[in-house]
Amino acid sequence: MEEETVSGRRYTAARVRGFAEWNPKPETMELVGQVQGIIAEYDAYLPLTNRQVFYYLVGQHAFPKTEQAYARLCEALNRARRAGMIDFGAIRDDGTSSDPAGGWPSEQSFYASVRQWAQDFELDRRTGQDLHAELWVEASGMMPQASAVAHQFGIDVYSAGGFNSLTDKHGTARRLADAGKDCVVLHVGDYDPSGLAIIDSLAADVSAFYDGLGSRDALEFRRVAVTPEQIEAYSLPTAPQKATDVRGEHMAETVQAEALPPDILAGIIEDACRQVTDDGQLQLVLRRSAASRARLATWINRADDIR
Repeated sequence: MEEETVSGRRYTAARVRGFAEWNPKPETMELVGQVQGIIAEYDAYLPLTNRQVFYYLVGQHAFPKTEQAYARLCEALNRARRAGMIDFGAIRDDGTSSDPAGGWPSEQSFYASVRQWAQDFELDRRTGQDLHAELWVEASGMMPQASAVAHQFGIDVYSAGGFNSLTDKHGTARRLADAGKDCVVLHVGDYDPSGLAIIDSLAADVSAFYDGLGSRDALEFRRVAVTPEQIEAYSLPTAPQKATDVRGEHMAETVQAEALPPDILAGIIEDACRQVTDDGQLQLVLRRSAASRARLATWINRADDIR
């Protein structure tokens, strides 16, 4: 039966839509069970990307390390999520951006939001720090995991998954220059020609703009992951350089950042963030935040009495 389409076009075959029952073959059901185990093991680091699940399967379950196998995994994850076998929130596969118009459904909802803001209030954790630090992540799907760690130190996280536009690079240099202090950019990216070229190109162009804007503060870029030392220390799965990726010198072995287990990556990011953070100053800001929350709670209660 042909389905009615928005565009009016006709298609000879259609994929399942919405929630859909699924009765996979035994070998596929075994794969789903393995993925469920991975999700349970890394519950504290969800959502995971498809690639992270893939590399865990390769390393721990002898899953084939081929693009065909990866495509098979993605299809299985798709059907398993539609069938309710895997929670939608456990896997991240971005696709839609939004820009809400805003507004409040009622005065009550506004007051409830204000109360929640007061309960969650905290000062900028970078207040008083000698360095301005940022974390750049090549794979945008890994940003929630990276942010969960970096935000503990007040460090903002940015996606840097391609050869950013000229406008973006100029804007980045302006943001760093406006910090008014020495800057350190931490970077997590793939260990392959493109991944290394991305940060090299960004660092060179952003640094040139930074200097051209007249900043007298130092700007440093630090590679956090993936490094050759990490590849060896954690026995990360490697792959030959893609024939289409010819940037820079030839690399016999390449590794994607998502090959790092989420808990290990979190530890690496935490260590890097600690190196650019004055812990004494951070603890002072956290104490001041707690005092501010207490004062705001008192103010909110008084406002409720007035209403």
